[in-house]
Amino acid sequence: MEKTTIKTWKLGMFVLLSLTVFLVTVYFIGKSQNLFGKTFHLQAKFKNVSGLEIGNNVQLSGINIGTIKEIEFVSDSIVIVNMIIRSEVQQYIKTDAFATIGSDGLMGDKVLMIAAGSMSQVKVEDYALIASRKSVDMEDLMSGLKKSIDNAEIITKELSEFSYKINNGKGALSKLVTDEVFAKSIDRTLQNLEIGTDEFVVFTTKLNDKNGTLSKLMTDPAYANSIKKTLSGFEKSAADITVFTAKLKNDKGIVSKLLSDEKMANALDSILINTQTATEKLNEIEEAAKHNFLLRGYFRRQEKAKQKREDR
Repeated sequence: MEKTTIKTWKLGMFVLLSLTVFLVTVYFIGKSQNLFGKTFHLQAKFKNVSGLEIGNNVQLSGINIGTIKEIEFVSDSIVIVNMIIRSEVQQYIKTDAFATIGSDGLMGDKVLMIAAGSMSQVKVEDYALIASRKSVDMEDLMSGLKKSIDNAEIITKELSEFSYKINNGKGALSKLVTDEVFAKSIDRTLQNLEIGTDEFVVFTTKLNDKNGTLSKLMTDPAYANSIKKTLSGFEKSAADITVFTAKLKNDKGIVSKLLSDEKMANALDSILINTQTATEKLNEIEEAAKHNFLLRGYFRRQEKAKQKREDR
């Protein structure tokens, strides 16, 4: 009898414990799935749910407020996500709220995160459709990270090559660091540049000097007018030279004939030759007359008179 009572008591305790565990499990599952509380429905439209599944959590400001009830296709590129959310948070979700898909931790399950919206808007109604935004996907993040690593590898390789060239005396920078002659050449260039800069400063100082010629040329109207008159004179002279040249080119002018008419030039040349010949003959006649006994006295008197004039 006592053994039967003990067995019955153990069986009752086991059943009671099992029932307690079952009820606790049902309670927590129901709580997580919002089976026992008052809820409302919310919808969001996505082009890609990025691995989101039914039963995943819905979060508002990092707090679980509901679960994913259903995911259905509207078209080949649009997916509607239906959510069950606790009614007590409905007042915080406004009509301009939007949903994004994220992860619960770095490698955790996908979660649907809701941004509440602005306080100036009214709260959402049951079965309202809110906007969605594309979230940063882990695949995109890893792809960007891979690009960054590849770029870092390229930069490291280029730095290594750059250091190798410097250490082995290749390139202008290596010469600048190791070649004393090249360094002195660069130093002279910099000195010349500095001298040129100083001279430019002096030039600008003179330019700003009101008494300077260049400053007067740029700022003094009278000086500028004087320069303008001088240039006008040059221009007029150039015009006169042009007219003179045109007259020279005129076939009717004497000078033009002298320059271009070969017959007239030959005639003039003959006249000059004849004149020279006549002058030489006159000189010979004069010399012969000086030695003639009839005219010798006349020429002597002329010489004496000339000598007296020179002595005075």
